[in-house]
Amino acid sequence: MKRLILGNIICVAFLGCTPEQSTVSEYQIESGLDVPIVLRFFRNGLPSVNMATVHLKGIGDKIKRFGETLGTSTSPFDVFDADSILIVFDEKRFQGHNLFEPKGSSLLNQLDYQNLGNGKFLYVIDEENFSASLDCQDICY
Repeated sequence: MKRLILGNIICVAFLGCTPEQSTVSEYQIESGLDVPIVLRFFRNGLPSVNMATVHLKGIGDKIKRFGETLGTSTSPFDVFDADSILIVFDEKRFQGHNLFEPKGSSLLNQLDYQNLGNGKFLYVIDEENFSASLDCQDICY
């Protein structure tokens, strides 16, 4: 009798739990500028071992990365395997990005991407990024 009751409790517990659906997200970073752009990805202050340097040649050139997670969506932090990204403009200027900076336009914050629907997100590097960039000294390479 104890086994029957215990078996029923286990069945109810398993039937009452619903597994989470896996979600695939796509993140795109696109150049909106007519200058070469280099994206360098870092994790804990070192170049990311899972994300190579990306070269965007001009307007419309883009990188796409996909990530899968349990729940609603992945984050750029996970998809790009980076906690900071350095944008280098034409080997002359740079802009650093982390989860919180630059405020309102971070490559690592999902809220700063355009939501295209169906798990797709787009960030366009534009004149605002270029205007906020700094002159390279020894930082760019």
